[in-house]
Amino acid sequence: MSKRDKLTEKQEAFALAYFETGNAGEAYRRAYDVEENARDSWIYVEACQLLDNPKIALKLNALREQASELAIYNVLQASAEYEAARSLAEQEKNPSAMVGAISGKVKLFGLEAPKASRHEITGKDGGAIKTEEVGQGAAKLASFLENIAERSGTDS
Repeated sequence: MSKRDKLTEKQEAFALAYFETGNAGEAYRRAYDVEENARDSWIYVEACQLLDNPKIALKLNALREQASELAIYNVLQASAEYEAARSLAEQEKNPSAMVGAISGKVKLFGLEAPKASRHEITGKDGGAIKTEEVGQGAAKLASFLENIAERSGTDS
């Protein structure tokens, strides 16, 4: 990589802060010497210009790929280890250990019964306008399986 292709220290810091927070304005404040009373609109313009920089875009893509590979490796490795533990427990005729390994896999993939949570969004004068029940286990599994299918080049 030539010197022209490298990010400056502040650009690198901006890219890392943006990757961490997902907030361009906050990333700009962290990476650049911004006065406390700086206008948000000015910070937003500067941050957006940095996001349009091809070198920063490449850095962000590289960070996303690296994070994705590490996350999938960790989940797959943990799943394999739980399966090995379950198989050993089965060979040793230890049902309690089998249940423990299966429970671990269920939690790993977010398949446990969803803990229902209630979210209320209030309207005018504090009146409820929308209530919804939220559980994310199935969504996490679908996203995980979709990522695996994309990596292996198969359709599921």
